[in-house]
Amino acid sequence: MPVFSDPVITLERVSLRRVSLSNLDLEVTIRVENNNPVGVTLKECPFMVLCKKEGNNRQIATGNTGSAKIAARSVTRLNVPVTSHNATLAGALVSFVTKGGIEVTIEGNAVVKFLMVTKTFPFARTVPVTIAQVAGIVTGQKKDG
Repeated sequence: MPVFSDPVITLERVSLRRVSLSNLDLEVTIRVENNNPVGVTLKECPFMVLCKKEGNNRQIATGNTGSAKIAARSVTRLNVPVTSHNATLAGALVSFVTKGGIEVTIEGNAVVKFLMVTKTFPFARTVPVTIAQVAGIVTGQKKDG
């Protein structure tokens, strides 16, 4: 009888796509690794994009991978574009200018159906967004977090 293991869900990368005074465009890459001899279904993977403002993490955007089939013994990367359009972003951009960057935290929960069982796998990662990344976008030399 084969031994099954939980799929491994991680935040692989956050890419800065565009920054303006009114919004922040990111691309979030969720990595799902399935080492089992059978496929699994990622039912959904909702996540929040958070920025520090006045010492507290504040939500600036949300995203969701939607449903995806993950083949047996494979790694699947799901790219999700997200855009922030809220007042918390203005405070984050002030911090960006005065401190030379901001930290963006992604927190989420992947809901995976594996055989007859549905399980939730939480994940989180904090990455810096720096002036160098913004300069790279302006000059066409994209930089990832």
